Amino acid sequence: MKKIGSMLTAAAMLAAAFNAMPFAVMADEGGYTMNVTVDLGGEIKSISPYIYGINEYGKQSEYGKVTTHSVRQGGNRMTAYNWENNASNAGSDWKYSSDDNLSSSDRPADVAQAFSKDGEKYGFDYKLTTLQLAGYVAADKDGPVTEAEAAPSSRWNEVQLVKGAEFADEPDLTDGKVYMDEYVNYLVKTLGDSTTSTGMQAYSLDNEPCLWHNTHSRIHPEPVGMDELSSKSIEMAAAIKKIDPNAEVFGPALYGYTAYDHLADDESSNEWETIKAQGNYHWYIDYYLDRMKKAEEETGTRLLDVLDIHYYSESCRVGDEDRLQSVRTLYEKGFVENSWIGQWCQENIPILPTVQASIDKYYPGTKLAISEYNFGGENTTATIAQAEALGCFADAEVYFASIWSGNSYQYAGINLYTNYDGKGGHFGDTLVPTKTDDVAQASSYAAINGSDKGTVTAMLTNKSFSDSENAVISLENSDAGYEAAAVYAVYGDSDEIRLIDIINDVSGNKVNVTLPALSAAMVVITDDASDFDGLQIYDPDAFREESFVYTEFKLNENGYVDVPVTDPEHLSKVIITADVTSKMGSSWGNAGCAVSINAIDNEGTKFWTSEGYSLNLGSGSTATVEFDGTFSNDGVPVEAVVADGKLEFQKWWDASEKQDSGDEIDVKYTKIEVVYKYDNSTPTTDPTTEPTSSPSGTLKGDANCDGIIDIADATKVLQSIGNHDKYPLSAEGEANADVVEPKGITALDALEIQKYDAKVIDKF
Repeated sequence: MKKIGSMLTAAAMLAAAFNAMPFAVMADEGGYTMNVTVDLGGEIKSISPYIYGINEYGKQSEYGKVTTHSVRQGGNRMTAYNWENNASNAGSDWKYSSDDNLSSSDRPADVAQAFSKDGEKYGFDYKLTTLQLAGYVAADKDGPVTEAEAAPSSRWNEVQLVKGAEFADEPDLTDGKVYMDEYVNYLVKTLGDSTTSTGMQAYSLDNEPCLWHNTHSRIHPEPVGMDELSSKSIEMAAAIKKIDPNAEVFGPALYGYTAYDHLADDESSNEWETIKAQGNYHWYIDYYLDRMKKAEEETGTRLLDVLDIHYYSESCRVGDEDRLQSVRTLYEKGFVENSWIGQWCQENIPILPTVQASIDKYYPGTKLAISEYNFGGENTTATIAQAEALGCFADAEVYFASIWSGNSYQYAGINLYTNYDGKGGHFGDTLVPTKTDDVAQASSYAAINGSDKGTVTAMLTNKSFSDSENAVISLENSDAGYEAAAVYAVYGDSDEIRLIDIINDVSGNKVNVTLPALSAAMVVITDDASDFDGLQIYDPDAFREESFVYTEFKLNENGYVDVPVTDPEHLSKVIITADVTSKMGSSWGNAGCAVSINAIDNEGTKFWTSEGYSLNLGSGSTATVEFDGTFSNDGVPVEAVVADGKLEFQKWWDASEKQDSGDEIDVKYTKIEVVYKYDNSTPTTDPTTEPTSSPSGTLKGDANCDGIIDIADATKVLQSIGNHDKYPLSAEGEANADVVEPKGITALDALEIQKYDAKVIDKF
C-alpha cells in the first residue's frame, strides 16, 4: 500500500488561513454589496419548532450532533415492519430481506419503545412514527424473500387495520395476522398517549405508497389505487382517533412531485384522468384532501391533521451551483430550475404555495409536513441550501419537516437555527418580513422571540463561489436602538459554526456584515451590547490539520480495504474518493458503505462500531466521514478512540434502477485521505531545545541525515515505507528515523517527526 503523508503545504496553509479570517480582517477585501431589509413592523408569522427535525432510520448515532426536538420514525423499512416480532423487510433496497435490521428484540413494539426512550434522553418533543397499510408485514427474520414467496405466503403476516374484537394484552404470534389498531392501543397502553412525553405525538399512514409496487413488490405488486389509498387512510385514521384522540395523523407521505400530480397512476389505467375529470381537480393532492374532508364530514372527526409530502430536489443533482439555487423552486414564482421539473412543471412552481392553495380549497386547517427532504451536497453548499430551506419552511408556515440521511454540513445548517453558539442560542420563534436585493446571490430570513424586538436573529447566505458579500442589514419599523451584532458562520472547508465577528459600531439600526464566499451565517443583533461580553471570536490559528493520503490499496484478511490510523486521539475526518460503477449499466445508483471501527472508550472497554456514508455512480465519487471523539456503542454515543490503529472500509448494500435484475454496484477506491486536527494552544518546544541523540550520535529524527529535522525527514520515512527499493534509508537514517515504539520504521515515526517539526513536542 502506497502511503504519502505530509503536513499542509505553505500554499494550502495560506489558503486555509484566508478562508478562516475573521470578518474584521475580510471587510476590506472587496466583494459585492447586498442590501438586506428586515421589516419589524410587517406581518409576522409563528414558526413551528418542529421544522428543524431529522429522520431516525440509521441516524441514531447522530442524535448528539444535531439539536432537534422533532424526529420521524419512517422510511421504506417501516412499510413491512411487524410490530409483534420486530421483523421488517428491506424490499428492493436490499434483496427483499426480512431480518432484524430494525430490532433483534422479541419484545412487542420494541422499535417504537426504543424510539420513545431516545426521545426521553434527547428531549424530542414531537415523535412521529409509521403505521403499516400496504397489506402484509414480514413474518420472520430469515433473510431474502424470493418472488415465489411473495405474499400471501408463510413469509408474511396479513395486515388488518381494524381488529374488530377486544385488544389482547400481548399480541398473538400464531394467528398469521397483525392488527394496526391493536398496535396503536399497545403503544398507548405501554408508553402513554400523545399528550405524554413518552407517547407518540403523531402517526404516519405508511410511507411513499405510490412506490409500493417498486420498493415492496413482494407484498404489493400492483400500483396502489387512488380509492384504495384513500379508503385505507380513512379507516386507519378513524381507528387512531378512537384510541388516541389527540394524536395527529400524517398522510399520505407522497414521495415527490410525480406523486403530487398523479400518485402512481400510469397512462394505461386512466384512473387519474377519470377522477380528475369527475372532480375537476388540479392534481392528485386535491383529490386526497377532498376525500379526507368528506370523511370528516361523515364521521364528525378530523381524520387528517397534516398533509405529508416528501421533496428531493432534482436540480441539486446537477452540481453545487444548481444546489445553491434549488430551494427557490419551493417559494419563488417564475424561477426555472435546471431539471425536468423546471422544463415541464412550471404550472405548479412555486411548489409550496401551490400545495397550500390545495389545502385552503379542499381541506382548510390541514397543516403541512415535509417528512423527508434533502438538497444534497458534502460541502458548504449543502449548509447554504439547508439554511435557506429552513427559512423557506418557516415562511411557508410548514408545521413539520425532517431531513432524510443528513450529513455534518446539513446538520450545521440546522444547528445555525437551533444552537448556533453551542449553548442553546436559536433563531426566534416569530418570523418577520425580510428580503435581499437578489436571492440568486444571497437569501435571508429574520425572526424575533414573541413580540420582543430587542434581539433580532437574521439568517444570511452568500452563494458566490469567489466573492465576499458586504451586506447592509437595515432594521426598519422598530423603536429599539440596536447596538451590536454577533456573526456565527459556516464557511470554507469546515462544517463548524464559528463566531467570526462581533460588530460594536451599529448605528441608525443598520448593521454592516461581511460574509466570505460560500457561507451561511446567523447574525444576532441586540439592543444591549453587553449581551456579547466575554465572547471570543474564532482564531484561525488555534488549530491546524495534518493529513495522510492513501492511493494504492490491497484487500485485507477480511476482504476489505483498510488504512492505518496513526494518531487516534486527533483523528478528525476521512475524505473518500472512489470510482463507482454498475454491473448492469444503470444510469443511477449508489452504494451504502461504512467505515468500520474497533473502538475503545475512556474506561478501556472495546467495542465495534461504524460510521455510514454513501457513494453515487460515477468517476471520482466522494464522501466525507467526520469524527468528533464520540462513537456509537449500541446506539449510545460515548467518548472513544480507534483501538486497533486502522479504519476498515466496507460496502453494505446497493441501490440502482436495475436492482431487481441482480445489479451490483462496484466501488473501487482511488484515494482516502485521513486528516488529524491539533490544538495549537498546546505548549510548543523552545526553538533552542535539542532533540534526543540517536545511538550513532547524530540527530534522532534526521532520516535524511542532513543535520536538521524537518518535514523532509517525515516525507523520507513515508517514501521508504511505500517503496523501500526506490527510496531506501541509510543505516544511520533508519536509526535516526526510529523514534517511537514499536521498534522498526512505521508511519507513526513519520507522524512523530512531523509533530517535532511543528513544535507540538520537544523531544522524541
